[in-house]
Amino acid sequence: MATKGKKMMWDGRFDCGMAQSMIDLSFSLDFDKELLEEDIQGSLGHGKGLVESGVLSKSDYAKISKGLQSILADVHAGKNLWLPTDEDVHMAVERVLTDRIGDLGKKIHTGRSRNDQVSTDFKLYMRHRAAEIRTLTVELEKAVLAVAKENFGKIMPGYTHLQQAQPILFSHYLMSLFFALTRDVKRLENFLELHVELPLGSGAIAGSAFPYHRSLVAKELGFERPSANSIDAVSHRDMALEFLSDLAIIANTLSRYAEDFVIWSSSEFGYLTLSDAFSSGSSMMPQKKNPDSMELIRGKSGRMLGNFTAMFTLVKGAPLSYSRDLQEDKQPVFDSVHTIKVILRVMKEAIESAKWNFDKMENRMLPALLATDLADILVEDGVPFRDAHRIVGSLVGEAARIGEQFTDLSDEEWANKGVPNPQSVKKRLTFAYSVSRRNIEGGTGLNSVKEEFKKAAAILKKQKA
Repeated sequence: MATKGKKMMWDGRFDCGMAQSMIDLSFSLDFDKELLEEDIQGSLGHGKGLVESGVLSKSDYAKISKGLQSILADVHAGKNLWLPTDEDVHMAVERVLTDRIGDLGKKIHTGRSRNDQVSTDFKLYMRHRAAEIRTLTVELEKAVLAVAKENFGKIMPGYTHLQQAQPILFSHYLMSLFFALTRDVKRLENFLELHVELPLGSGAIAGSAFPYHRSLVAKELGFERPSANSIDAVSHRDMALEFLSDLAIIANTLSRYAEDFVIWSSSEFGYLTLSDAFSSGSSMMPQKKNPDSMELIRGKSGRMLGNFTAMFTLVKGAPLSYSRDLQEDKQPVFDSVHTIKVILRVMKEAIESAKWNFDKMENRMLPALLATDLADILVEDGVPFRDAHRIVGSLVGEAARIGEQFTDLSDEEWANKGVPNPQSVKKRLTFAYSVSRRNIEGGTGLNSVKEEFKKAAAILKKQKA
């Protein structure tokens, strides 16, 4: 049993200090120091509330504010202000503040608990990072649109089940990423619109006993209003769950395109040549150029799903109000924030610098891509769809049996299978004609894709507002 140990700022009730093993278990400064700016911002806002409540004078607040700003400046300058006894960033800041301005520093914690302090810092952090990630996502949207417009008119094989399916415009493929990203941006905007309540003033569970001007502090810190219930404010981590979910969805989206780009980079496809800046080599095989940037995006998306799962598992059984379990809520968020920010940058820069090998895309396009178009043409010529589907299927099957393409079968064979006017039909059966037929809204036709560009420009204009 521990009879000695290090003293903490809250240890008035205890007969002995905390055992070293317990310190090792509970110490969080090594990771929660990432909240430093938000912690100081929160304390500055809290101090203004204390002035309005009569707890602090304006001159006292000016000294506290100067002390807090000096801490932030010193840390940004690379100075190490922390001690092993600093349990977390909140206690560390208060200790350094008190060292610098004397007992006045001890007043900053009046009327608040670490429960509402942590909740406020964490909400500020997630709101700030969500805005930054939204900006990075919009920048990726712009890059995708630019590359799609630059290569407008280029045709490639479209795939389902990794099998060639139908001809599509390359721009149509790339714009599918653009519109997926617009939903990611919207999710982040919804996140920022939803989580607008200030926890400060909630105390540990029951609310502050001081006449604390919560609305003033809320405005000062960029929140719309104070939280409606003190227990809810300090207990729940649905904001972190939602944030991690939003980030995991972005990563999952990028992972699927990264998977395509890995495949396209292979010699068997050759559709894409990544810049050397987004590739790596082999320590043994000198000829290798590996699409590591895309593989890492694919791999890191799994870790972000793990962060969301860890958070969900953490909070599902935690009783109300606050439990120390919730100390573990920050690392998954910090990790996902760092990860999504870098993979958004990498995907943007990799797409912008990539070489798209359209000659290889064209050379690998199989006539079987036109099977659906043949069925459509037959329908237009009066053949019922089910009969048309059967006719084309029989042509494709016959060609496969003899090792040819169905378009190489003779006009007589086409006629025998039920195709009226084979020569006329074959003249219309081209990749360009296939694409031109699909000018329906949202389709891969030239006019349809031009409309996608217009919609994208309107979306970006609105997102900028």
